[in-house]
Amino acid sequence: MTMPAAPAGCGLREGVEGLGRGILLTDDFGSGHTLAAVAVAEAWNRRHPDARVEVVRSLERSHPMLTHMVIGTYLMLLRRWPSAYRWMYQATEGQPRLHVGASGLLGVIYARSFMMWMTRQNVDWAMTTHPFSLALLERFRQSGWRGKFGTLVTDFHVHRFWWSPEADWYCVPFPWMRDELIDLGYPRERVHVTGFPLRPAFSHAIPKAQALARLGWEDVPRVLCMGGGLGLGNVRQWLDWLDESPADFEMVVVAGRNRRLYKELAQRAAGWRHALRILGYRDDIQDVFAASDVLVTKPGTATVVEAAAMGLPMVCAVPLPGHEEDNARALAKLEVISGPTKGVEMRQAVERLLLDEEVRRRVKDRLRKLVQQGAADLVADVLGSEQWK
Repeated sequence: MTMPAAPAGCGLREGVEGLGRGILLTDDFGSGHTLAAVAVAEAWNRRHPDARVEVVRSLERSHPMLTHMVIGTYLMLLRRWPSAYRWMYQATEGQPRLHVGASGLLGVIYARSFMMWMTRQNVDWAMTTHPFSLALLERFRQSGWRGKFGTLVTDFHVHRFWWSPEADWYCVPFPWMRDELIDLGYPRERVHVTGFPLRPAFSHAIPKAQALARLGWEDVPRVLCMGGGLGLGNVRQWLDWLDESPADFEMVVVAGRNRRLYKELAQRAAGWRHALRILGYRDDIQDVFAASDVLVTKPGTATVVEAAAMGLPMVCAVPLPGHEEDNARALAKLEVISGPTKGVEMRQAVERLLLDEEVRRRVKDRLRKLVQQGAADLVADVLGSEQWK
């Protein structure tokens, strides 16, 4: 199948404020990628109101019907055949040029429709927060596009899925990730350590009393459980383990967009020793974090950094296979999160954080390692400066 070539004149041009037309790309394989892109877009648009950028889901825009199937297959792999997904992830770690979906018929179908759409948009520059759209941008460059593109890595480790020697710049949340890119042969001067971009709501810790008042909740010890925006992970099992604790606390679950999880928990809401509060997807998750005392979660990057910004101690549940296992290893080295844990070990880790004030204080101090205030503005600065190099 022949790819559509980008027009010869589709390079950088004079635009509003000389910034050209830019776009931020992401994909819905977990909400953290999108949240990071939105935070950067908001920071950019505050600075450049006459040269605004939008966040576009590259797969959905390129092939909406196929995307629903692709994301569904990905989630099914994680739930039903985690070992198969882990094997694929680990096998591709050693492949320097292999991107998710960038080879084979699926990648060709997406690349063709994506490049046709990008050509119509006459985009001068782009940044992505997901490896799939990074692979598509690389193909677009190879077809003749003369714009610039870079990526913001939204994990704690630079897996080969994130690797593109053609990218004009990289933004990474943490210093060790710059070293990982340098080890792959990427120029040091083109890697920017910016921190993980957070939305303005996470710019400062919220007093617990203020969050409780806004939510209308009582001031009781509270353990929050969540599996990211998609409600992934074995949340029901976590609750069973926690419910065996003799400690006095309320359990809160954020089911995210997982309607099945919300429904199942609602049906047995009265069957717990501890009080249970069930929530769906929340736009005010910062208040939920601030009103809680301990978070039990899988180690998704956005969830972990947002909770750290609110000073919320965490216990790591068994991670999803692949990138979250890498995240868990990085967090363990930093000693900022307990785990991965399950069963009695999880329950005891939660009890230590609830009952031992000195342990809580030490953990909160370490959480500062994960948060770079103003990270979204730093990424926006990179986007503005990299166009002219």
